Amino acid sequence: MRTQSSLRRPRWSRGLPATVTALAVLATLLVLAAASGGGRGTLESTAAAADPGTGSGIRLVQANIKSGMSAANTASDLGQVFAQLPDFITYNEVSSRPDAMLAPPGYAIQRTPGTYTGATAVVWDTSRWTKLASGTYNISEVWGKSKKQKVHWGVRYANWVTVRNAEGRTVSVIAVHFAPATKYTMGLTVPSYQRMAALAQTLSAQGPVLMGGDVNVNFRTAAYPRNEIAALGLSNVFDLFGVAPATHDSGAVIDHAYLYQGDPLLPVTNLTTVGLHSDHHLVVVDLGNVGQRAGAFAPGWMSNKDDAKTTLRLARSAIDQAPPGSALHLATKKLSGKGIYKSIVNARARGVEVQIITGHRKATPLDRKLAKLLGTKKKHKSWAKRKSNWGKTGLPRAIVLASSSGGTRAVRIDFNRTWVPKDQKRSGSVAQIRSDQLGYDEMFIRFFAAVGRTI
Repeated sequence: MRTQSSLRRPRWSRGLPATVTALAVLATLLVLAAASGGGRGTLESTAAAADPGTGSGIRLVQANIKSGMSAANTASDLGQVFAQLPDFITYNEVSSRPDAMLAPPGYAIQRTPGTYTGATAVVWDTSRWTKLASGTYNISEVWGKSKKQKVHWGVRYANWVTVRNAEGRTVSVIAVHFAPATKYTMGLTVPSYQRMAALAQTLSAQGPVLMGGDVNVNFRTAAYPRNEIAALGLSNVFDLFGVAPATHDSGAVIDHAYLYQGDPLLPVTNLTTVGLHSDHHLVVVDLGNVGQRAGAFAPGWMSNKDDAKTTLRLARSAIDQAPPGSALHLATKKLSGKGIYKSIVNARARGVEVQIITGHRKATPLDRKLAKLLGTKKKHKSWAKRKSNWGKTGLPRAIVLASSSGGTRAVRIDFNRTWVPKDQKRSGSVAQIRSDQLGYDEMFIRFFAAVGRTI
């Protein structure tokens, strides 16, 4: 990850516009946190204000997963894709990636296998959407390549799917990747848009049509054929939202998303980008009222009143349900037992970045095992540190911060007891669960301040 990648702060908060910088956001959060004074009342009022409703909208993620990347970088990038909990994903450069990697359990994929027909793909959340129809469609068919090119860049195919949800809404999604302008592919941009619009027009008989992909033309330049695109009935989400952030490491805006002839029931309510190991960034687009997605960690309180293992089990559950590519920031004044350590080992094995702070005066056997597993350099993505002056850290007795876990974003769980089994089993052990961005960021700042790391 680039740009604060090792911090892994969630970048998909719907309440913050894409133009707000990270430093401005964090400064605002510090002021708000100081003014609120914390406490349960703050949680309830913040959660109520942030709750956008039941969620009948759509989240689309456009992802160009650069071909030729290492398996580790590819897995990390795909982890970032699914950390967004998308309804739909439009992929580029994925002909060599297996379906099971691009669409894990809970998702389905549409593409025709092949170097050209399988380079794009559409993936959808099967818990929300049921397929009605799908297909592969030619966008351009210009053969010819230089000796340096492995494939014919002028041969391009789109993949599409039409789906319906439980509310009866029918939507079609198209994944495209247009040819770049080269000696063999000059003049293909507008004809490619025309082909895409023709497909969208046909699919629009069933309902709204969404399109995503790398179109290889910079939105910010005169080369972008704005008038021709508008005449085809295509509305760019950058125009609809009013912000066009860079989508490529070069600073260019070449990954786009479109609606065919617009839809007043699907306004663009949020648009963000997420840096990847790929030279492209994720583009995350919310259309309509996306709402809170179902997740395992709803805001509230849990206690061990009826089950002495409830709170410790909650800590392990949050660690165990963190998906590949996500990040865990953990802290506990004391740590013992095998359970938490085992959960951390498993999390690292599946590609979760883990950072943990303990408060032992002297290194324990578990501290040494964690240091060996995670390393101790705080500028890395995973590490284990000890802070013997716990009272000065500003941290609770124990804390879980998960960028994503159990289908919930920005999970924060404060514990009033350390992660020592005998402490957790004591009467009155409680944990407070939050899933609002304000609460997450406020503790995120304190977590890194505890080890002297600036954000």
